[in-house]
Amino acid sequence: MKYISKEILDRLLNFKIESIVNAVERFRNHKELFLPDSKEKIEKILDSEPKNEQLLLQILNHDYIRPAFVVQDRSFSVPLDHPWQPILDSYKANLEKAIQSVGIFEIVKQGKKYPSGTGWVLSEDLIVTNQHVVEIFCEKTSDGYKLKEGFDTITIDFNEEFERIHDFEFDVLEIVHVEEDDTSLYDHTPDIAILRVEKKNKNGRNLPPPLKLYEGPITFNQLIAIIGFPSADYKMPIKRKFIFNNIYDVKRLQPGLIKDVNMLYDFDFKHDCATLVGNSGSPVVDIITGHVVGTHFAGSLNVFEGYAVRTDVLRRILKNEAI
Repeated sequence: MKYISKEILDRLLNFKIESIVNAVERFRNHKELFLPDSKEKIEKILDSEPKNEQLLLQILNHDYIRPAFVVQDRSFSVPLDHPWQPILDSYKANLEKAIQSVGIFEIVKQGKKYPSGTGWVLSEDLIVTNQHVVEIFCEKTSDGYKLKEGFDTITIDFNEEFERIHDFEFDVLEIVHVEEDDTSLYDHTPDIAILRVEKKNKNGRNLPPPLKLYEGPITFNQLIAIIGFPSADYKMPIKRKFIFNNIYDVKRLQPGLIKDVNMLYDFDFKHDCATLVGNSGSPVVDIITGHVVGTHFAGSLNVFEGYAVRTDVLRRILKNEAI
């Protein structure tokens, strides 16, 4: 197994574009990697007099420090001089394996699709997501949970990528388990749900392979990546536009670090990946192994704080142990 050198890790932890000259150079050398909305904003700043240098540095630092790389054809591209490039390219094969097994839930009603959070493959027919994601399209009954009526289908699509049109969908069949309470975050209960889906879809294709669960304890500044489908969060439009370029509900890789292992509740950890509401249910993947360390359930883009249910807690849920 490869390891991250101290030099590379220090470069990542301490990276910041402070020179406007360097910021402009990075943009001009990598224009092809910027999506249209972001490119247009930067070019307007460069063409204006006086230039809003503070805004330009803010855009570039957001994009570079905690980016949200677009996934296309189950892969991603990172600029050669990007602080994340040595790490992500070293373990790209592991991350690509994880990428293929992450999908977006879609409610289909009267032929229209509505994105509804992220899920990831746990076994040959089981998907992990959040309780609050499931409650969008399910309802509680005396026997547990069932799919709400009035929808054509509930599917999970593993190929919802930017500028890609070929679906890879599987129907949701039933709710296997929901960690229940009124508000998972505040009532000390892990925000986790497990669903059963088709093993083989209508086109005869098999569900993507299960993700492996991380072994061993998690650590401060552990290198991670969230894989999911961030949706627009209208509470913070400016920062949202800087990082996500007004393109939402497509698969992304969002790298970051674990920042606090011992949280208030005995089920979660804190990370600093740039996430939005559609990331609910996303796997938090250890970059070195490609294995799942947690399931993201809440966050604030404003301060780059996110929270995830640890994988060891998921294991206890699978064994029907009390939390």
